Amino acid sequence: MTNDDGTVTYQASSPDEVAIVQWTESVGLRLIARDRTSMTVQWKSGKTITFDILSIFPFTSESKRMGIIVRERETGVTTFVQKGADVVMSRIVQSNDWLDEECGNMAREGLRTLVVGRKRLSDSAYAEFEKRHRAAQLLGADQRADEIQSVVEKYLETELELLALTGVEDKLQDDVKSTLELMRNAGIKIWMLTGDKIETATNIAMSSKLVSRNQYIHQVAKCRSDLYDVC
Repeated sequence: MTNDDGTVTYQASSPDEVAIVQWTESVGLRLIARDRTSMTVQWKSGKTITFDILSIFPFTSESKRMGIIVRERETGVTTFVQKGADVVMSRIVQSNDWLDEECGNMAREGLRTLVVGRKRLSDSAYAEFEKRHRAAQLLGADQRADEIQSVVEKYLETELELLALTGVEDKLQDDVKSTLELMRNAGIKIWMLTGDKIETATNIAMSSKLVSRNQYIHQVAKCRSDLYDVC
């Protein structure tokens, strides 16, 4: 959205997405147009690149990731791009020796992390995926979701090229610390339930004064890979 003073305000379902778009603009790549079927970006030099949006795979709390298939109009190159939680994406991207360590470092700083990867798709590979994907969409309601996910995992979510790891600061809202203090003084016990990594949750608990820095924190870690951490 373009404001009266010429500045641009981005709108998205997640503050992480806004932060990433703002960062790319700061390094010379600006999003100038986006609708349901296409998007256009512009380099600092003025050159523009337009992508057609072929498929979108929305984020869900179960999958902890979201993806998109785009095709560059000028070159015809088709690419699957996906971002998601490191606990999920680490199994999807190509083998590497730095992702887990860097995720831990960012989490200890209180940052929420996202892993970004991509996969180039040949015309034949995309055609095969599209055929299977359409067939899955025509199944009955009791089979459709599982079959669509199976097709995505088989044809797209394998050996993604690891592009980036992002860390976004989730700033506390105004008066969080004073509100927690008032609740404690009133004798109210406060618990934090979060889907973040334990390191991130611990940092936020300290910064919000939910716990003091010298206070012992008992951590109850997840026992299944598909469940959230609980702190």
